[in-house]
Amino acid sequence: MHKIIIFNIAMFVSTMAIAETATKTEHKNFSWFISTGLGYDSNAYHAPRAPYVNYAFLPKGTNPIIPSEKESGLFIPVEIKVETVKNHDQDIRLLGSVVATGYFYTQEQLKNANEHNVRVHAGYEFVLAREKKSENTFYVGTLLGKHKQVYVDHDTGLNKTTSKLTDISNRYSYVNMGVEAKYKRKIGSIDYGVSSQYIRFDYENPVVVSQLDNSYFKVGGDVSLPIISQIKLDLSYDRAVRDYFYRHTHDELGTYRSAYPLLQYSYNVFGASLRDRISPEWLLHLDYVRTLRTDAYVGYNDYTENKFGLRLLYEQGAFKTKLTLHHWERDYPNGFAFDVAGQGAKTYSGNDLKVKAELKLDKNISLWSELINKVQSTTDLRYDFEGRQIMAGMSWSD
Repeated sequence: MHKIIIFNIAMFVSTMAIAETATKTEHKNFSWFISTGLGYDSNAYHAPRAPYVNYAFLPKGTNPIIPSEKESGLFIPVEIKVETVKNHDQDIRLLGSVVATGYFYTQEQLKNANEHNVRVHAGYEFVLAREKKSENTFYVGTLLGKHKQVYVDHDTGLNKTTSKLTDISNRYSYVNMGVEAKYKRKIGSIDYGVSSQYIRFDYENPVVVSQLDNSYFKVGGDVSLPIISQIKLDLSYDRAVRDYFYRHTHDELGTYRSAYPLLQYSYNVFGASLRDRISPEWLLHLDYVRTLRTDAYVGYNDYTENKFGLRLLYEQGAFKTKLTLHHWERDYPNGFAFDVAGQGAKTYSGNDLKVKAELKLDKNISLWSELINKVQSTTDLRYDFEGRQIMAGMSWSD
């Protein structure tokens, strides 16, 4: 509890510091954005698409058939952004931002689907060199965050409990704190950057299950290369390690025991995106991301994920729209469905579709609508689901 109190004080101080900085700068160095509306969610708790046999049920061997009911209803999406820049001199800038997002459901039976996030970034950006309109910069700063999510039983939408009916619904909520740095440079028509982050995640800790507190370190780079006129290739690579402080690993049969070593995951993420300015109105991105995760113990939770798809943007005058469509597949070479030896291999795949349209009424006010459709197929039928969100609303900015 004391960590949460300290975090909230830090969040308040950081936010007030950013606000104070903003009042001392000219109006052009301060911007804000607010968006809200009303949405419909067809599957608020990501309930499985059909009843299934639960092979992981305790005591082992009972394997009941679990019914599943989708809960649908209305929600209010909220997004708030505040950004500010204060120039100390021509080569040093203080940057600050606060971003808050959330979904708040209007029906009491859907309150467990509420979720919100707050992120605060603050730091200094140093201009190392200038060439015409481009700058070579180095940024270093701190970040704070808070995530609130209820850990639910996807089949019922009720608070998640242990086999002894102990409530562990707060397990997925956390605060995080860390530092980050990024170097950006432009050489001719080539842009590239190198970045790193170190973040500590402090989860709320139900004492009857393994705690999820961990540290996360990432370092990576990206480069944008011109191919031919109007076409660019963006490449990226990230290496990350996540170390858990209390959670232990699984053995080769998928069994979890506190006697095993602490869990550590390593990630190698390769990304490529081909960007084509088809016309003044149309912009196309073709995306591919390959993620390799390694479980440091016996490799039970190793996986390979491939994600590919497209983003298509159209903008003319006051109207713009964006279509995003991605397909992904994740294979666990050593994992079993339901984490039970003797079941088939654990595999996941999915299709994510997003369509958003926006119409500017004037310089500061816009109307928007959005469709999000997600389908996830997996051999672990507890997480096999389909859901759709339809939203519309208004945004204000300055």
